[in-house]
Amino acid sequence: MDAFENIVAGLLWNEGYWTFIGYKVNLSKEAKVRLGKSSLPRPEIDILAYRAKGNEVLWVECKSYMDSRGVKAEALTDKNDINARHYKVFTWDEYRDEVKSALVEQLLNEGHIDPNPVVKFCLVTGKIATGPDRKKLHIYFEQKGHKDWVLYDEFWVKKGLIRLAEKGYENDIATQVAKLFTRIQE
Repeated sequence: MDAFENIVAGLLWNEGYWTFIGYKVNLSKEAKVRLGKSSLPRPEIDILAYRAKGNEVLWVECKSYMDSRGVKAEALTDKNDINARHYKVFTWDEYRDEVKSALVEQLLNEGHIDPNPVVKFCLVTGKIATGPDRKKLHIYFEQKGHKDWVLYDEFWVKKGLIRLAEKGYENDIATQVAKLFTRIQE
């Protein structure tokens, strides 16, 4: 969903990241064959974020799911879950490794990053299905990736929007939405 991605990109921008929405990674034919998917389309990252301080690259998957049940833990923790395919960067290790390697090489060749970046994989969600799902997901991300995997839930989004609302005028979607909703008085 482009609107949610724009809001998240604005929140990351506010934290010092340069952001690219819909960044496509060129994966070699050999890499696709190693993955057993010779006709795999170019992987597209919802938001690619970069912060020069720390040479940090974020691969950000966005799942708003605000008007649906929300993100369920099983979709990420159970590779056999029917929804696991929507989270392949988190559920398919070989895919993540191949695309990460190609991404870093591509970003270096394009002059976007310095060598040896810290690459983190982030899931940003507008809604997690239940309290137990939230707990399971936070534990899973902490165990699985330590500092390389990050879960940003709707509470992170809300806090980020509040911080944006407190800043000066900016003509971007996230800031405008934040100012509108935090200044409404009933």
